[in-house]
Amino acid sequence: MLLRLSRLFMVAVLCCLACPSPGQTAEKIAPPDLAALENIFSEVVLQNSPWPKEDLKITNFSVRPLAMSLPVGGFDYRIIQKPNDSRPGKKNVSAAILKDGKEQGQVNMSGDLRLFGMVVNATKRLNRNEIIGNEDVTQRRQDISMLDAGLIQDPKQAIGQKLKVSLPAGAILYAQSIDAPPLVNRGERVTIMAKSQAIQITAPGEARNSGALGEMIRVKNLTSRREIQARVLSPGVVETEF
Repeated sequence: MLLRLSRLFMVAVLCCLACPSPGQTAEKIAPPDLAALENIFSEVVLQNSPWPKEDLKITNFSVRPLAMSLPVGGFDYRIIQKPNDSRPGKKNVSAAILKDGKEQGQVNMSGDLRLFGMVVNATKRLNRNEIIGNEDVTQRRQDISMLDAGLIQDPKQAIGQKLKVSLPAGAILYAQSIDAPPLVNRGERVTIMAKSQAIQITAPGEARNSGALGEMIRVKNLTSRREIQARVLSPGVVETEF
């Protein structure tokens, strides 16, 4: 019985709050008014966004106070508080509602800013040190608001790369989970290209450790029997200077 009376009391209070004061011409927020407020909210939230607007979406929009009334015949507004950053997540905006230059009240608006984009997923389980092939990954669009930095969004960034960790089927790929494959492997015979400003010579060598494109590795010169540092240029080819 007490619970029922409490509910009736709350309904009565909300009805009183929704009623305009004597002499005031106003109406309760109707769907068009909510749409107008949401447009204001979206404009403020998206105005400094670094992402294309088609990749962004406002969800869970709400307005406080619940019994807020808006002037009939349109209104102006002044932003009192806006978000500190443009990152996805919960956003709050406060505005003063104006009619003929006079403040009619203040409204607090909130909503979630969501970012959508492409992700690259593993089509099957992929093992550590495996070279990613065309059939190993797929691409799809989804909400990426809460995903970590380094997200891979183009399959071309992953195909041909070596996995640093094992991934289950369906896993999202990140830059930190892949590495460039070695072009030279430890123990492999290589061609050493040695050059100066005037001349360039080649010599046979043996890689002392593996390396990807551009990496410095140790190489044994099989002619001089000396060990040198050389940069990987292409499969089986390294470069040094003298």
